Amino acid sequence: MDSQLLCLNRTISSLKPNPIRIFHQISTPKPISSRSYRFPAGFIYNRIKCSMKSYKLSELTQTEVERLKARPRIDFSSIFSTVQPIVDDVQKRGDAAVKDYTAKFDKVELEKIVENVSELPDPMLDPSIREAFDVAYDNIYAFHVAQKSVEKSVENMKGVKCKRVARSISSVGLYVPGGTAVLPSTALMLSVPAQIAGCKTVVLATPPSHDGNICKEVLYCAKKAGVTHILKAGGAQAISAMAWGTESCPKVEKIFGPGNQYVTAAKMILQNSEAMISIDMPAGPSEVLVIADRNSNPIHVASDLLSQTEGLPALCSSTLWLAKF
Repeated sequence: MDSQLLCLNRTISSLKPNPIRIFHQISTPKPISSRSYRFPAGFIYNRIKCSMKSYKLSELTQTEVERLKARPRIDFSSIFSTVQPIVDDVQKRGDAAVKDYTAKFDKVELEKIVENVSELPDPMLDPSIREAFDVAYDNIYAFHVAQKSVEKSVENMKGVKCKRVARSISSVGLYVPGGTAVLPSTALMLSVPAQIAGCKTVVLATPPSHDGNICKEVLYCAKKAGVTHILKAGGAQAISAMAWGTESCPKVEKIFGPGNQYVTAAKMILQNSEAMISIDMPAGPSEVLVIADRNSNPIHVASDLLSQTEGLPALCSSTLWLAKF
């Protein structure tokens, strides 16, 4: 946790100030100021202003409580009509269509949309950032490698043996969002399982930066976890390119990863198309609820909330000072 917190000093400035909902009951314990709180060794404290909405549960009506608890709902009927033409266009025009949509939506003109990861130089990162990614990689790898199934043969009757064999998917597509916030953690959580499984072709799609380059943090994670190709595109056009395959983008058999409603719609359309691909799931909104009291570590609470700042995190606390920390 402490090594992950080191990343906040560099990356928090890129996060958009989406509201964080806070519910608390009235309680007045002695507040602990940020100056008196003992931060972990090596942690650099910078006060960061964040747009946060606060509600007192005792002052809310039942209708207001239900409204705050309601999950966002998306009407996909209108979105499908927007995404379907993009899917069809990428199928017909390949790389040219992806370049056109990237210029239209991301305002970036690209000469080539796919990079071979092995040909890219290692990105230069701050040592503390690199260390945080290395720790995250080791933790994710240890968790997933423990789930790897062992081939076992069972003789269920004399002369008849049955066994279950797990084989990796040959080619997979990984979608890493990049619009609201840079998400190198998503790159690790998607690519490490593919590396463990032994997938031969791993295409990671992520929107390019304004200069047409790949986010160096995402690139570092991709190289470390064995990604073979990076598709510099986002949205429905990226999903379509991986599903159909283009002149430069390999066709994949299954697509993983979260995204906005257009990405989700593209995945849903393409899994029922002649592209013959599978998807992990239609991803919903990222949500996290932190329940904390006066005994909670405010640094850990803030870290959990910040991890989903691009979504809509909420803090439920009976301690007023913690909500205002």
